[in-house]
This record gives sequence, C-alpha cells and structure tokens, in this order.
Amino acid sequence: MKNAWIQLRRHWLYNLITLLISLAIGAGIFLLYFYLRNRAFIDAVNGMTIGAMVVSLSGVLAWLSFLGAFDTFAFGFKQLGSMLFAKDARRDGSYSDYRDNKREKRNNSTYNFIAIIAAGLILLIAVLVLEIIYHTKF
Repeated sequence: MKNAWIQLRRHWLYNLITLLISLAIGAGIFLLYFYLRNRAFIDAVNGMTIGAMVVSLSGVLAWLSFLGAFDTFAFGFKQLGSMLFAKDARRDGSYSDYRDNKREKRNNSTYNFIAIIAAGLILLIAVLVLEIIYHTKF
C-alpha cells in the first residue's frame, strides 16, 4: 500500500487528468440522458445514476484488470492473434512468463483506477443529493 501512495504522489497530474476525464464522461452521460428525455427532475436523477454507474463500474473493471483478473483472456487472445496473423506462427512464451512480465509492469504503474473509482464516488454522492432533493420536493 505504501508503494501505491508513492506512485499516486509521483503521478498526481496524470491521476488528476484521469479524474477530470472520468467526471466529464459521467456528466456527459447525465446531460445526454437528461436532454433526450422530458427534462424533468426525475430524468436528472436517472441520468446522473446512469453516469455514476458507468464510471464506477469502469473503475472497478480497471481495478480488476490491474489485479490480473483478465490476464488469462489477454494471453489467449494474444496467442490466437499470433497463430492467425503472424507469418511464422510461433508462440511468444508460456502463460507464466506472460504473467510475470505483466506483474513487473504493474509494479511501475500509475494506479489510475483509483482516480476513476474516486470520480465514480463523487458522482454517486451527487446521485444521493439529487435523490434526497427529489424525495423532499416531489
């Protein structure tokens, strides 16, 4: 965990840009839903919920990918592509070599999934505020 904080401080600008882009994607989904519907307050709540869920779930998927949950699929598709499209059709190594290489790259990564999850949490807080306002006024 200490390594994560060091990486976050070292790449703070990259993580800030990732956070702002994630918030912009959530806000874009919100605005798209709101303006395509009747522009009622419930449409604002629903649009913000959809945007928050898309950003939050993409952050969770990025975190799972960082943990290596999809390494087997990535290795399989890499091998399939090598067999189908490479001229010599040779394999580039075993799965354990691939996993070890990915682990070394992950140790030097920027932990950008934390910024995406933080953006999802900010949007979920906005959903809760809109939901409270909706239920007190309507």
